[in-house]
Amino acid sequence: MRSDRPSRRAGGIVPTVIALLATVMAGSLARADRVIMKNGLVYVCQGTPDKDNSLVYIWDGLKRVVVRDSKIERMVPGNEYRTGEHFQLIQPIVVHAGAMPKEVLSVQAGPWDERGRRAFRYLGSRLNRPISMEQAIIEIDPHIVRYRGIDGFWVGVVDTDQIPHSVIMSLIGRVDQQNGEERERVVRFLMDAAWYPEARAELDRLMADFPRSDLSERAAGAKTFIIQAEATRRRSEVDLRRRAQQPHEVARLLKTFQDKDINTEIQLEVRELERHDQQQQAADRAMAVDLRRLAARLAPAVRGPWPKPMAEVLKALAEAPDAVRDRLTAWQKVKDDPRVTDEQRFALAMSGFLVGHDMAVSDLKEAEGLWQARDAAHGYLVGADPSERSAQAARLESVDWPAVPGTPDPVHRLELLTRMVQLMPPPNHDPEQPAQKTTRHRVLEDENSVPTEYAVWLPPEYHPLRSYPALVVLHSGPGPSAAIDEWSAEAARHGYILVAPEYNLPGQTHDYRYTTSEHAAVELALRDARKRYAIDSDRVFVAGQLTGGNMAWDYALAHPDLFAGVVVFSGLPAKYVPRYSSHHERVPLYCVLGELAPAAGEVIYNNLVKPMILKAWDITYIEYQRRGLETFPEEVPRAFDWMDRHHRDPAPRSFKVVSARPSDNRFYGVVVNEFSAGRTTAPEAVDVFGKNLNPAEITMGSSHLSNLIKLDVRGVRSLDLWMSPKLIDFKRRPEIRINRRSYPPGRRLTIKLDLESLLDDVRVRGDRQQIYWHRITINFR
Repeated sequence: MRSDRPSRRAGGIVPTVIALLATVMAGSLARADRVIMKNGLVYVCQGTPDKDNSLVYIWDGLKRVVVRDSKIERMVPGNEYRTGEHFQLIQPIVVHAGAMPKEVLSVQAGPWDERGRRAFRYLGSRLNRPISMEQAIIEIDPHIVRYRGIDGFWVGVVDTDQIPHSVIMSLIGRVDQQNGEERERVVRFLMDAAWYPEARAELDRLMADFPRSDLSERAAGAKTFIIQAEATRRRSEVDLRRRAQQPHEVARLLKTFQDKDINTEIQLEVRELERHDQQQQAADRAMAVDLRRLAARLAPAVRGPWPKPMAEVLKALAEAPDAVRDRLTAWQKVKDDPRVTDEQRFALAMSGFLVGHDMAVSDLKEAEGLWQARDAAHGYLVGADPSERSAQAARLESVDWPAVPGTPDPVHRLELLTRMVQLMPPPNHDPEQPAQKTTRHRVLEDENSVPTEYAVWLPPEYHPLRSYPALVVLHSGPGPSAAIDEWSAEAARHGYILVAPEYNLPGQTHDYRYTTSEHAAVELALRDARKRYAIDSDRVFVAGQLTGGNMAWDYALAHPDLFAGVVVFSGLPAKYVPRYSSHHERVPLYCVLGELAPAAGEVIYNNLVKPMILKAWDITYIEYQRRGLETFPEEVPRAFDWMDRHHRDPAPRSFKVVSARPSDNRFYGVVVNEFSAGRTTAPEAVDVFGKNLNPAEITMGSSHLSNLIKLDVRGVRSLDLWMSPKLIDFKRRPEIRINRRSYPPGRRLTIKLDLESLLDDVRVRGDRQQIYWHRITINFR
């Protein structure tokens, strides 16, 4: 299903290669429909998808994916599902008959051994003890492995890729090594499974053992297919790694297309990419040289404050030119203009680095003032003492800020400060932090609180001037490091920062209790990580498996303004989740369950998920055949592909939310200070489906044309309204209406802007994409 990495089910191999495979070492084809979604995801269905009014069911032999028809771009007939080569295995079955359990609460499966067997243990909802058995693989095809219980009844299927390659190779290697046709079957299987290194090695052995002319011709065609298929896969990997901001890995991959049998079109494309990248690198180096020369031409009297800023800019150009070159566009446009002086050029370069090319200034004194403001803003954000922060705020106010005709000075200063904060490195950046190494942090909110601990993992080629998506991974018992281990391989490929909080209090058993303490642990960890690392807050997701999935589902809906989406593997929607489900209108969901999971069909799908899909919300539901509550590692790559296509809206023009827990108090700038009596309920008192909740309700609407914000509130005694420049034009007087009445009552709203409000909010939350300029406190008494 990953369109960025070709696979046998993604339809990623180019048509010419597909045709080649069909004729090379003859395999039969089966019809499949490729379902191409509007967001770019691609699903492959065995045959044609089933349809129930507006619902579409896509079945691939392992699982069904349920989508709304309006989310589909088109369906294309294909032949990705080949009948391929099947290998039947004879295993000693002791128990031949029985019935699959109706529900499976937990699964413990050991590794597959070279005989294709493993230890398996499960607990069913109607059992008072676990059932143990040995399972054995009984059939292998390029897409699906079938297995059975040997000494207990179980019939299951699993993706062939989920069986270690060494195990599969051991099993299919049992064919008669003296039989050339059987050896050809093995090669065809490996090609159809897209296991190209193994296919190439097996093909070489086949040709060495059977040097017949009739086989040589077929083998030569097969080898050409393998080479081209591998090249196509690497070509897609180049694009993925480029999006993941890994230029060194891109350069390494581009040097791997040397084989003469690689498709000419791909070779030409790769050479063009290499040429473009080399030209860009040369241009970046030339830009740095030009900037040094420009600085050297400045009069000695004006050079004084610039050595340190110059060093910072040159270091950025050397280490992460892709992240900063666009900031210098204003200077580059006038680099050779004789009407522009050297001082003006230098001012455009140095100010553009701080605030972007579109806000760059050509006055050197104003550019110097911007650097002073950036230093003061940084000092405020890292200041631990209130008096220190007050001093930095005063310093900010004293800066000689640039002015723009027609824009009030306070507004323009806030525009510049907003851009400055968004483009600076993370305030608490540690230059010694290595990439791809798990690091633990402790966050102490105040002297009387229990410290919050979390682990963080950085992707390859991480740099603080770049901006990265992040995934908050919630463990299911083993701890934060185990959660990172589950997700880090694909996080590396896609360029994600992983944040793994420890949400259990010291001494607690591993479980999720729906408490404010657990929520605080995650929020404090995310806030601290945003201050330390270059996290794009509009691309933050939360994910969990099993118990961690329970929390991920609950936490995402309780704090919808934090996330671009939530990934839930075997998570159950209990307590607050059913009552908060309307928040999924703004929080996309990727939900994976086994059909044997408790209440999977009737309660979770029919009562909760299906109605949301019918509303055309961004919901992806995946249900695996004959699987229970499991971790589903095969879905991790597909979840990243799904996340890559989502962004948070940091300031929606309208929303409606509910809240029934004290910690669930912030919604896109509306912050509840106090709930009305009876509107919040402690987790231990909440019904499993949340039917006894009486949540507060908040509805917000805004109009840019009228410069208006409307709030309808029920069940709240006091709240703060943080006002975003994305919703309000601060050059005009805004209007606020609370419960259909103007606020404040009887007089017009007056707003006095200051720089400290913006900085203090960023200092506390660390969110540099969701920016607010002003706060109003509203009491309902």
